[in-house]
Amino acid sequence: MYKQLLLLVIAASMASAMNVNLLAARATTTTTSTSTTTTGTSTTSTGTTSTTSTGTTTVGGSSSSSVSSSASTSTTSVPPPAAGVAIHPNGNNAKCMDVRGGSVANGTPVQIYDCNGTNAQKWTIQKGQTKVRLAGTNFCLDAGGNPGNGVGMKIWTCYDNLAAQEWFYTGDNRIALLNKGQCLDLNGGRLSNGNQLQTWRCTDFNTNQVWST
Repeated sequence: MYKQLLLLVIAASMASAMNVNLLAARATTTTTSTSTTTTGTSTTSTGTTSTTSTGTTTVGGSSSSSVSSSASTSTTSVPPPAAGVAIHPNGNNAKCMDVRGGSVANGTPVQIYDCNGTNAQKWTIQKGQTKVRLAGTNFCLDAGGNPGNGVGMKIWTCYDNLAAQEWFYTGDNRIALLNKGQCLDLNGGRLSNGNQLQTWRCTDFNTNQVWST
């Protein structure tokens, strides 16, 4: 009886040991089966792109871009019109006192010409004692050193107190040399383009000597 019991204990121990070994073997098999190594091939593609701008971007939340461009702009500056008024013979608004050829230089004749709005026809003048100045310049209407009947008008550099440039614009619209008895005169009353203005003895009711602005 004792011997049979001992055999049962030994058999049970052996069975238990076999179960432990079996579990260990299963655990080893499971671990081995779940361990997988995969080897693959990575393909890298390269290319070149040409664009008119370049940029860089950082994934971390900040980005910067750089754009390069070039342009050439040429601007021609046009001088603004000179402030001034046109001076018309006897109220004829189609004709103006004009600097010949628009040449701003000493000795350029002053003539009658079709009004065209150019700076050659813009003057500064005021009632009473005045200089008759080409607007925006330092050139004045000048009667020369010996004004008299038939002396042609020109422009000349403006000078203070120069008798040939001191005029008086009267209430009846005559432009007279100060204290000389000579007036700005439309030569022969002719309105043809290029007719040079002159000085002539001031005469009442002479429409050749009436000038309006």
